[in-house]
Amino acid sequence: MSQSKSKKREIETLFKDFYHPNPYINKKAYLDMATLWPEESISKLIDNLNHKDIVIRRKTVDALGFFGYRPVSSLVDLYLKSEDRVVRTSCLKVFVLIAARNRGELFPEEIFEVINKAINDKAPEIILTVVSLLRQLGEQGLPILVRICKGENLLMTAAAITALGEIDHPLAKNCLNEILNDKTKDSLIIDSANDALNTFT
Repeated sequence: MSQSKSKKREIETLFKDFYHPNPYINKKAYLDMATLWPEESISKLIDNLNHKDIVIRRKTVDALGFFGYRPVSSLVDLYLKSEDRVVRTSCLKVFVLIAARNRGELFPEEIFEVINKAINDKAPEIILTVVSLLRQLGEQGLPILVRICKGENLLMTAAAITALGEIDHPLAKNCLNEILNDKTKDSLIIDSANDALNTFT
């Protein structure tokens, strides 16, 4: 058997295990994918992000989060081209996992094209997920969190304020204090800022 055929068969076996109902078998499969056949597996997994089966979509998001920064460019392209809210949300969730598993490292700059599009979205799931991403990015996402804290979208502002409460940085604290002292702000926003500040004490 040629090496290419053997390789194809091994990838097919891994994907068979990936679709198995046992989550431990799934995880072993996608960890092997990430180690042995990352490029080939990424393209197949990304195709799953618009799968009608939510279980498969969730498995796929979890799996792609273990490939490091390798899937980022393809996911950025998919996000920017897709009009499907489910696909865009799934892409963002993968970015959140990648950022969480690579804390302390700078995320590839191309992510900010996605973030700038996402923060102008009206869908609540997009808004909440992009704020989660910014929180995971830490200082790299901090300037954007500060900016959107001063916006008019109450859901996004409240979520961003909560996120600032998890980033121990002078810029975050200064922003929260400004909001707390701005009597023109909605009471919900002021209360959120107060709660966020209390996380530092």
